[in-house]
Amino acid sequence: MNMKTKTFGYLGGTFSKNELAEARQNGNPLTLDMAIPGNCLNECIFCGYKDTQTGDKLSLEEIKRIIDDFSDLGGRSVKILGEGEPLLRQDILELLDYVHQSSLQPILFTCGDVLGDDNLAQKIHGISGLNVAKRLNDSQTTIMLKYEAKNQDDIVQRRGFSEKRNLALERLVQLGFNKHSPSRLGFGIVVLNLNYDEIPQNYEWAIQNNVYPLLCPLMPIGKASDPEYRKQIGITQEQIVELSARLYRIAQANGIQIDCPADFPGGLPCDISRAGFYIGDTGDIYVCESEDKVGNTRTIQLKDAWKEIKQLKDNKYGENRWSGFCYQKRKCGILPSNFDKLVSERLR
Repeated sequence: MNMKTKTFGYLGGTFSKNELAEARQNGNPLTLDMAIPGNCLNECIFCGYKDTQTGDKLSLEEIKRIIDDFSDLGGRSVKILGEGEPLLRQDILELLDYVHQSSLQPILFTCGDVLGDDNLAQKIHGISGLNVAKRLNDSQTTIMLKYEAKNQDDIVQRRGFSEKRNLALERLVQLGFNKHSPSRLGFGIVVLNLNYDEIPQNYEWAIQNNVYPLLCPLMPIGKASDPEYRKQIGITQEQIVELSARLYRIAQANGIQIDCPADFPGGLPCDISRAGFYIGDTGDIYVCESEDKVGNTRTIQLKDAWKEIKQLKDNKYGENRWSGFCYQKRKCGILPSNFDKLVSERLR
């Protein structure tokens, strides 16, 4: 596939300069990251899913109301992140259909377990994993597939995971999720010391096959909220700078030009930082997943929360807000405070 004819990014998760300029002028959000209540079969070494299993969880009707309110705000896309594996919910296909029918772009972050396990898919949805993927295609859902490594059973701490994930990828490619521009298929890759050496090869495969590689250095949440544990499973600032420069060189060699290095190594800047926000699985509303809380959807209208979020972003970040920095990762030292400049120097 000739990448020069494709837009580098993933549909609903990365936005054009014109879309960003319009959102900046009009003051509307573009994208919503949302955690919905759920289960998970894995025990990822960095994840804090099991720490979230308390509180008054959002109901399906409450989630739909949030989607309605976000659409009314002028939003463009909704990312379903979890908690856990969303495809383990029996009503997830209905929910993604609802997002699509609300004229929003649905994006699903998934481990791929259900898509690659017909027995599990049949148990939950009454259809095969391939047919679940077809339903996702019908709702025009963008899929971000967990892909830390070719064999990541040790990372998720479950034997047989990678085989099922690989079948999920095969089915998504078969159905043409990566035939769109920008792509409706991406890899979600958490950067760890266990996969550091393998990432460049997987990154190059992804961009050559029009699969968007979303690389995320560890966030200060879940198990990785402990700084000492984060050091144990993560990589150093020097390593993340070098990795990022290496990935951009690979992108350039494949015809992709990046205007400015992003805090997602090898990728594009964060549009949640620019024009989005996060809602947790009990309805709490945050500037970002690990930043300021501004209220709860049960006690504050979403339009009022967005006004407060915009003000917080402008007061804390100023013009840097529209550069798409990950402020929390820089603040706690996961990334150097001048990360983009350091990567640019390596590229020169």
